[in-house]
Order: sequence, then structure tokens, then C-alpha cells
Amino acid sequence: MLSPKIQTLLDALPKTPDATGARHAFKRVALSLISKPEQAIAVVEAIGRLERRHNHDERLVSLLSSTLDEARMARENGKTVGASFIDQLEDGIQVLKEQNALTDPGRLFLASCWVRAGLPTPDALAGEFPMTDDMVEELDLSDAPDLEPLIDTMLQEVSGDQMDSISALHSGFVELMATFPAPVRQAVVRHVVSRPKTLLGELGCALLLDGRAEIRRGAIGGLADRLAANAMTSDMIGRLTVMRSWIADDDTRTRIDALVQNALRQGTDRATSRTAPKVHRALTSLVDGSGAQSMTIALHAGGTRSVAVVLIKQGFGLKDAYLVPCSSASEQRQLIDMIATEVETREVSVDYIEEAIAIGLSDGLQTGHPPAAGLVGVVQALGWSELRPRSASVCDIAALADPEGQVPQMSAQARGRMINASSEWETHFPMIAESWFEDSDAFTTAIESATTPAALKRDLWQTLDARRSYWARVIARMAHLLHAAGDPKSLQFVAVATALEGGRALKKTPIMELIFDQSFQVWLHENVLGNTSPDAGDHIAFEATSGPAPAGMTMPDIRPEKAGELGKLLKPAGLTEWWVDGYMMGVCTAPEFVPPRAWAQVLLNIIGPEIESDKTLRRILDLLMLRYNGTLTTLRTPVGVTLIPEEETLMSIWADGYLTAWEGNLAYWPKAKLGKNDKSARKLLENAASWQADVDNFRKTIPNWLRQRFVGSDAGGGRILR
Repeated sequence: MLSPKIQTLLDALPKTPDATGARHAFKRVALSLISKPEQAIAVVEAIGRLERRHNHDERLVSLLSSTLDEARMARENGKTVGASFIDQLEDGIQVLKEQNALTDPGRLFLASCWVRAGLPTPDALAGEFPMTDDMVEELDLSDAPDLEPLIDTMLQEVSGDQMDSISALHSGFVELMATFPAPVRQAVVRHVVSRPKTLLGELGCALLLDGRAEIRRGAIGGLADRLAANAMTSDMIGRLTVMRSWIADDDTRTRIDALVQNALRQGTDRATSRTAPKVHRALTSLVDGSGAQSMTIALHAGGTRSVAVVLIKQGFGLKDAYLVPCSSASEQRQLIDMIATEVETREVSVDYIEEAIAIGLSDGLQTGHPPAAGLVGVVQALGWSELRPRSASVCDIAALADPEGQVPQMSAQARGRMINASSEWETHFPMIAESWFEDSDAFTTAIESATTPAALKRDLWQTLDARRSYWARVIARMAHLLHAAGDPKSLQFVAVATALEGGRALKKTPIMELIFDQSFQVWLHENVLGNTSPDAGDHIAFEATSGPAPAGMTMPDIRPEKAGELGKLLKPAGLTEWWVDGYMMGVCTAPEFVPPRAWAQVLLNIIGPEIESDKTLRRILDLLMLRYNGTLTTLRTPVGVTLIPEEETLMSIWADGYLTAWEGNLAYWPKAKLGKNDKSARKLLENAASWQADVDNFRKTIPNWLRQRFVGSDAGGGRILR
């Protein structure tokens, strides 16, 4: 029986994973679980205590898998919240093990959740197995023939009755091995891989990419046993020769070399004849801001249709690779069309796919991440016999995108025009506007620790500059992709990538200014709007210098305010445009810089409870940011602008807004920075807000005081060019 809290979580999810909106629903609940680790640990406990393999709610396992997946992505993107969450869940499993609260089915289900999320399985999931010291050294199952029926049943079950699918067999087998002690894993893997069936030899090759040393040793031992039994074909030996270059572990490579040499001496020559596959379509997504790129290939080989899917992530190499069998041409087309509608894609050649995967292999080797085991099956299906790592440097990737060397031959002025054209990329490639941003802990810390606009902008640019090489490689990979798709804009990406790699100032590179701005947008939405990601075109303008946008900065395209629009939207909250203008003036003339997160939160506390629509609230925030920037521009204009309303009633409303900014952001109005003039102005403001304005004195004194406040404040000082 599930607890009421867990049942409430499941009730928020659709009954079937393929239901309309299921993906969004699982993600929403998963994100809520990450913010409540204690509730997630309760989910882990509920799964770990399951007594039977069947008759459970599959949504529970899917929810934990989705939550771990979100946490993994957060960890990979530099957020400690992801790493901390995963650690807490794994500590929870260790506690359950010490309490003897994990059942065999529960351990297998939990292993499945970790494997599905692309995470190493916790050691605490391994069961107990009494062993003597000599057994620990080398457990041998070769003299246990009675195990054969048991192993057959085990493989059939873990593969989901798909014993002809290397992908299904591998994932199920890896999940099962997580529940075995390490010495037992090695012995079982060796025994399974050594069996004559060809698919089990392919399983052995895939297991050579496992992150656990005992699994790799078991796999290479099983392959050696196959060779001794004359059950190795030359194409499998050829595959091992290529795979050697995919593996960073010296011990595994040495063992593969010995195996291949023995095979050559033995004269293995029973190659399996294969017909070259026919590729119907090859698609790839664009490279998103996390460095992720998915590739999809529809192929037909040996009377079998399938779709190969590969996921590359910068800094992590080949994250995933698998084959989806298709029963007909129409099913294959439907699958490809479905994938193509989910993300922005480009048609490319298979040669490009092979080059991109080779670059991903090199990237993974450099960062210590072995490629996904499913790559073995994909490579075999596509008939690639020479796939080896290819340099992942910016210069080498750019050379693939510009094989004739056009960009290096251009004049400095021509390259500059190419770089400046990056200001239009978000228009041509919507994905850039949606995903090219920084949201790591380092970027968040830079924002939240800044005390002045100058420090804020400096720290953000320094944080972004530390990621220069990362973004240069993302842009180079986009250049490679666009060149393969026949898009002439690829040369613009080459020019920008090589310029960044060469040390060009980020502020002189429009696309980096866009990334700078969008990174702040994401932070502002997450911290002001409550973890709501900004949609394309739904931005709040960011002004780090408390003045007009720096020359050349591409500001978000907020729809201009219509006459009376803000007043109409604020009416439910009982506020007016003049009150808001007073509030913004108070923010912009505070002695210390008021970060947008601070003044926006004060307004949200006032406005938010009265506004029912999230869309309306986002539009109000857009308009408030326009008013904020407009106020800064007004204050910077020395003459010819009006700083306060002329009419007495509006003056009182304006003064109330100003005082709200003062009181609501009191930390930025320290008494040490206030003098006699400030006290006199405060008295005038309080009288006006109480409908007792000394109108003539107010009109004479307050505008001059505002300008003095603006120039004398920390924020205002940042506006003066020195």
C-alpha cells in the first residue's frame, strides 16, 4: 500500500506514458521532487520494498527514472542541486540496505531507474553473497552446467523476451548485474559472454564499454573463452580492433590487443557476410546550449528496418545510442516524422553523422566518459568498420565546416562582418533563443553576490569568459552541422568560433552578448517567477549597468507598451501607471544599486496575489522592465525631460510609489549614505503621499534632488563615463 503523499504524486500523472501531455506531466512532478528530497527518498523506499516483479504501478518507477534524469542533467550543467539530490537518494538506499529493507525485485527496479537515467548504479543495490577468500579472487562458473537453463531463463526475462535485440538484452543485463556483488558480476558476465550464441558475443563487446572494471574483465574473459572454443568470427575481431580506440582504460585495451593477436595467430576467418545498409534518411537536431545533439537515421539492412538514435553531449561524448526495430516502412516513417516534429532538425548525410560521432568519441575520451554501449549495435547496423575518434578541437571542427579555408582567407573586415552577423542567429535559428544560456551555480553566484551594477556586469562577463572554449566548440559544431546541411551561414559560425578561440573580446561578439543577456533572463525567471523558464520572445530586458543598453548589445524584443496598457493590467491590484513611475524612480535613485531580483520581488508581493493569469503577470513584468529602462534613460538625459508629474493628485500617487520603493528596498538605502537633503526630500514625499503636498516646494526641490541622488548613488556613479 502506497502512502497518501506518494499516491498524490501518481494521481498527478497520466495512466499511460504515451498519453497526451505525459512527458510534460512527468517532468513537472520530477522537478517538484528534486526540490523535496525527503519525498523522493520515500519514493525510493516504496520501490525498494516491492515484493513482486509484477502487479506494481509502473508510473512509480518511471517517475523516479524521470526525476533522476532531471537531476543528472542539472549535475552535468554545473548545478550542485542535482549532485546533492542524487547523493541523498543513494545515501537513502544505503540506509535501506543496512535495515534489510530492500527486496530482490526492489533492488532490480531501483537499478533500472538509475540505468534509465544514465547514471552508474549505487553499490548498495548489490545483494549479499557468502564467499571464501579464494572464491573472491576468481569465481569460476565453467564447471556448473546446471546453470545453463537458469541463465537462459534469466536472459529471456531481462531482455523482455527480446533475445534478438542487443539493445534490450544489454540494458536488462546491466540492470541485473547491479544487484550482484562485484566478484559474482565478473564470473557471471564471463560465463554468459562465453556461450556460443552470436548475440552473446555482441553483448560481450558492448560490456567492454561499461564503467565497472569487473564487468569489463568478465567480458574480455568471456570473449577469450569464445576464441578458445572457435566461436569468434573475423568481423567480431575487426570490431574489437576499432573499439579499442574508443576505450580509455589501459588494462582493457591491453587485454583486447592480446585477444586480437591470439585471433590472428589462430587464423579466425569465419566472417559473417553483411549487405551494406540502405539509409533512407538521416536527421540531426541543432546543437543546443547544453551541448546536446540528437541524431536519427532510418535504415534498411538484411530485410530489417530500424531507426538508429544517437545522443551526443559536449563534455560527455556519446551519451546514448540505440536501435529501434520497425515492422514496416510506414512505421519507420512515422517514427522519424514524430522525432522531427519534436525538435528543430536538418537533413544531413551519413558521412556527417559518422564525423560527428567520431568527434564525440574523442570528446568523451578527453573527459573520461566511455561511449554508450549501444553504439556497438548502431555502428554494426550502419556497416562502419573504421569508426575511430576524431579531434574535437575547435580548429579541427571548423576545418570540417570550411574545407576550402574560405574564412582564414578573408580580410579582417570581412571576418568582422561575418561575426557581426551573429546578432541575427536567434532569428534564423529559434533554438538559439530558447537554449543558448548559462545557468550553472557559478553564473548564479556571480549574479547574487554582486553589490553594484559595475561589479555585476564585470563578474558575469568573467564567468562567461571562463566558458569561452565551451561556447567556441558549440558554435564550431553548429558550423559543421550547417555545412553538412548546405546552409551558407555555416561560414558565419566558423568565423565566430575561430575568433573566440583566438581570444576575441566577448563583448565585441554579438552572439556572446545574447548568451550573456539570456543567461540573466533565465536566472530572473527562475528566481522571480518561480522556476518558470522563459519562452522564446517572452523576455524581461536585462540592464546590468543601470542605464541604456551598452552600444551594440542586442536587447530582447519586448512588444512595445500600448497606450494605457499597464494601467489596465494593474487595475486589479489597485495600482496606477503614475504609482509605478514613482516606484521605478525610487529604485533608480537609491544610494546603492538595487538588483532587479530585489525590486521585482517587492512588486510581485504587491501585484501577484491579485493577478490570476501567469501570462498577464509575465506581460506586467515585461512592461515594468520597460518602465525601469525608460526611467534610467530619463535620468541620464540632462535636460528637456520631466521627472515628476505636474498635477497635484498624480504627484501624490507618484510619491507613494517612490516611498514604497524606499521602504520595500530599505537595505539599499543605508542611513550612512543619507544626508540633510535626503531627510528634507523624504518629508516632502511623505506629505505628498498623505495628500498634504507642498506643491510649489515639491516641484522645485524634488527634481533637483533626484538628479543629485542619481549621480551620487553607487548605481548612478556607474553611469558616468570617466
